[in-house]
Amino acid sequence: MRRADARAEVRHGEGGSSRGTKAGLVDIDRLEALLIEAARARQSLTYAEVLAHFGIGITPRRVYALCRDLGVVCERNRTRGEPELAVLVVRKADRLPGEGFFHSLWRDGTYDGPATGPLAAAFIRRETERVFAHWAPPAA
Repeated sequence: MRRADARAEVRHGEGGSSRGTKAGLVDIDRLEALLIEAARARQSLTYAEVLAHFGIGITPRRVYALCRDLGVVCERNRTRGEPELAVLVVRKADRLPGEGFFHSLWRDGTYDGPATGPLAAAFIRRETERVFAHWAPPAA
């Protein structure tokens, strides 16, 4: 790891606690606000776009840390009875969330299909539309 990357790792606190609004990598309130803004605009964001919003370059370790933070946002959504905003954060290659997103669905029994391919894409489209319907203003 280059020195600049090492400083960024420390500065962005990947090992932080989930108390307050800071979890591992980014401010959870700001992450949630970014995702609500995306939902209102009826758009998804790639992992790289989310990280760039916070001034963070993409690495596998940072994506993993971001996924933990997305889990905190999902916990908030579930507590409030809302659809999970993390469905909007997708891989650039196939526009699907990472496998970690599906793990929580499998665990909860919400979805029992694969994490890639047409079944996954159809499921994610439905969930994305639920998020848009919840946060986006009705089309005029």
